[in-house]
Amino acid sequence: MAPSALMTAERTRSNVVATTAEATRSDYSQYLTPYQTAKLAASMFSDVESDRMLRCLDLGAGTGILSVALAERYGGRMGVDCIELDPELAAICDDELARLEVRHRVVVGDALMAPIEPGYDRVILNPPYRKMAAGDVRQAGLPARSPNLYSAFMMVALWALAPGGECVAIVPRSWTNGQYFQQFRAWALSKCSLDAMHVYGSRTEIFADTNVLQETMLVRFSKRPQSPTVRVSESQVKDGEPVVHEYAFDELVDVEGDLTVRMTPAERGPLDGMATLKASGLCASTGKVVDFRSREVLRREFEPGLNRLIYARNFTAEGFEHPVDGYKPQWIDCSSEKFAKQLIPAGSYVVVKRFSSKEETRRVKAHVLDLDEPQALENHLNYVHAGTPRRTAPLDPALARGLALWLSSTEVDAWFRARSGSTQVNASDLNAMPVPSADQLVELGGRWSLGLSQEEVDGLCLSVLP
Repeated sequence: MAPSALMTAERTRSNVVATTAEATRSDYSQYLTPYQTAKLAASMFSDVESDRMLRCLDLGAGTGILSVALAERYGGRMGVDCIELDPELAAICDDELARLEVRHRVVVGDALMAPIEPGYDRVILNPPYRKMAAGDVRQAGLPARSPNLYSAFMMVALWALAPGGECVAIVPRSWTNGQYFQQFRAWALSKCSLDAMHVYGSRTEIFADTNVLQETMLVRFSKRPQSPTVRVSESQVKDGEPVVHEYAFDELVDVEGDLTVRMTPAERGPLDGMATLKASGLCASTGKVVDFRSREVLRREFEPGLNRLIYARNFTAEGFEHPVDGYKPQWIDCSSEKFAKQLIPAGSYVVVKRFSSKEETRRVKAHVLDLDEPQALENHLNYVHAGTPRRTAPLDPALARGLALWLSSTEVDAWFRARSGSTQVNASDLNAMPVPSADQLVELGGRWSLGLSQEEVDGLCLSVLP
């Protein structure tokens, strides 16, 4: 194979990205792999000492650049089966591999439905990222429930491995923690060895030309008993030398809890020993209104009898603002029984935005919300209250202010970043967060005010630590 094969494949990929409508890429969840990432993914596989032929699989092959990277890695000692849903991309993949004289077979179809026989020595994939409904018929063919297409693809990939086989996947970090991916983690870690992980310093670094906002990583599993150590690497720029560490498996994986996977060992810190938010008798829930499913009751202008609909956009550094002119409908008609159930009672709450990014100063963005009458929260907000998952009850106002201060601290931010690989802050994450006692939160709340600097917030919160 010519040394420039991967660069040739990159030109093909770039041309497809430039000439394919964004709507088409969205329909297929296409995030075609740049050559630097393809090369790194292929390099994560083990060397092969013998001259035996490797049987390889590329799931969601796109233009075939990952298969080209594999061919550069192993030369003529491999053949690859490629599965791609988009017939146009499948044809490009076929032409690309044929031109480079790579032994291959291209199957046009859904990788989650294709008749795949296990026994592959190497599986490589950059799967689609999209929510997968619990009622999706393809769930029945999976060994565990999958909340997203990418974890479903990973299960197929791991199932397809031969004993001793290896899989490298380019995926979001969200699988590493949280209840949504708990079944997937339990299954994957019981069947395969977690061998290596690579994370990028910026979530926009590797898919800049396809507008991917996920925090992305590379992970290698193998069909072997669990390795005692896991290789973890990080690069700050695409072409930079990665920083590499070796950690004991049980330093990275919480085998006693929900099998949370970390990128660095958990260090004992000042929050250890605190009760979680849930154990303290508080409850984090998610806003009940999904606006695009509720269009018939949304209103842009206030009318008597309407309730406020509160979005993340309504919270700023200066406090709460409603309505926000020129934004989405700010009012909702909850006169029907269906929507009346989506209101939260008057009182005090702590509201936390569900979406953040790795590059933001703080991942957890908490605000105090005081309601003088029942209002509705949109689904991109979490709120902390004193009730249960089925019954919302307001917080003591001073406790609410203390909790908002606490969740805004650098200590909590560091705790969350060390454990979460997701760009979301879910209610389950909040329920697992360590918090001071109710008396300490009330004490903090008495010192709360709008406009505190980060240094002032941290100073107040440190005052209640042991």
